[in-house]
Amino acid sequence: MRSLLAFSLLCAACGPYPKQLEFTPKASLPPPVTTVKPPPGPFNGEVELTFTTDRPATVYVSTDGSDPRSTSKNRLQGDSPFKVKLNKTATVSYFASVDGKDEDLHTETWTRAGGPVGTISGVVVVGEFAVGKDVGVLRNAEALSLKKPAMAGEIPFEFKNVMTGTHRLTALADRNGDGQLIPFIDFQSATETVTLDLADPFKASAENVRLYLGTSPPELCTMKGTITLPRPPAGQILSVNVLGADAFSAISDPMALLNQLQNGYRVGTAAGQTDYPYVVTDLKPGTYMAVPSLLGLGAGGLATTFIFNPLGAVNCKAGETATADVTFGPAGLNGAATLNPPLAPDAGFTIGVVASRNSSIQTGIQAVLMPAPFIRDPQTGELRGGFAAQALRANTSFPTRVFVANGPTANPVTDALLWVVNPFAPQPPHTTVQTGTGDATVDITVP
Repeated sequence: MRSLLAFSLLCAACGPYPKQLEFTPKASLPPPVTTVKPPPGPFNGEVELTFTTDRPATVYVSTDGSDPRSTSKNRLQGDSPFKVKLNKTATVSYFASVDGKDEDLHTETWTRAGGPVGTISGVVVVGEFAVGKDVGVLRNAEALSLKKPAMAGEIPFEFKNVMTGTHRLTALADRNGDGQLIPFIDFQSATETVTLDLADPFKASAENVRLYLGTSPPELCTMKGTITLPRPPAGQILSVNVLGADAFSAISDPMALLNQLQNGYRVGTAAGQTDYPYVVTDLKPGTYMAVPSLLGLGAGGLATTFIFNPLGAVNCKAGETATADVTFGPAGLNGAATLNPPLAPDAGFTIGVVASRNSSIQTGIQAVLMPAPFIRDPQTGELRGGFAAQALRANTSFPTRVFVANGPTANPVTDALLWVVNPFAPQPPHTTVQTGTGDATVDITVP
């Protein structure tokens, strides 16, 4: 009884029984907050965006302009920190969510300003002419070797660690198979110039550079063919021009035409080599003829022989390649010309040109201009000068005439050029040379 009373008193002293433990929810948290680095703006090459939230959350991203809250198509998502790579300009929409609380949508733009800083990239568009040859790109003094093309097409290239400045790019193809790419000796494309400024994201690189090697842009056309020299004259310069079919019908500036003939697409000839492929690119669509000329040192100076055939002109269409082959002959011509009064000038020395031509309906006109310095013989009073030329057509006739500076307005070079390109010129030849398969020596006396 005492024990029961004591327990009752003890319980009374303890007061009432404690209540059951109750958990009160924390205060409501706001939606997560997302930050992204790098911030919106221009970038070069590729950029990796990192989305980070202020507390653990899931990040939802779209890079195609769609709303990631309303569609899952093309939506990217992942736990913070979440990374997304961009390699093109993109409008990025994103938000974060946790425990059913969604962040407001953010939309920002990252602009691709160009390729990686300090790079120049593009393609070499290779035509049939360069197939099977070593190909490379020259940037100022730096050469970049590319793979040897097995067929016509595009070969990508890229220069890295390029500094601020102006850069000249030229594609080359190994013409002679010596394993070296040398400008003006090997075949080359037109030169493209690009300027880089590494401090400006939009100028810190150059992309999509196109170098046309043996071919042309699609809106233009290409002429190709082979120039054949049956008797290769070593040390001569072979030059090929592509001219309109009417280029020789109305000549307004003979000297400009002669300079053009001597300064076309050039190839140095070599002993033992007879075939010289050529290609001329970036031509407007139209009708053209290939006009090769051979320039070399003759007895009296730099002799020029060229061939043109208006009846053999070819139609060059946009995006296509036309073919025109031309063959020189194996014959040579040399000799001396003697000028007697009244043609002979009074001076003791004068410059003249011995002009010769052959006309053919099938192969066109071969014209030869042979400079000849004339020196007066003090005993006879005659003016004599030597002349020479090579690569003439064999077994055919070449009407030949001598032109000298005899008068204040006379120009033997232009007079000779106008005569050789016109088989119906009124001035008669002083002689007619019959060629064989070798060298012909002839002396001309005028009159």
